[in-house]
Amino acid sequence: MVPTPPDGVSCQALTPVFALLGKRWSGLIIGTLLAGPARFSEIAKLVPGVSERMLSGRLAELSQAGLVEREVLDGPPLATRYRLTSCGEALRPALHALELWAQEHLAPADPRAGSGCG
Repeated sequence: MVPTPPDGVSCQALTPVFALLGKRWSGLIIGTLLAGPARFSEIAKLVPGVSERMLSGRLAELSQAGLVEREVLDGPPLATRYRLTSCGEALRPALHALELWAQEHLAPADPRAGSGCG
């Protein structure tokens, strides 16, 4: 007999969540956008270590998943701004709960670093 997880938590339901949000940079990008819309260059500065190519790819994946929307701003110069959709914004309580859990249970990677999440 397969054990049933408590509180209705289902591995089947969590698998696609972590497949998307568990990818490197995805959580940090969403955390950055929780503070509000941001241009590509602003996100790149706020997510340390991400390359432009990787950031572009992750933003495309998050857009395709319906969590982020892309808006091209009139120029000159032309610029692109990203914001969370209502679906992406709905992650706020879950990400806040994960942040609290991490503060209690995980050692900080860099004690000088702030949370960086809106």
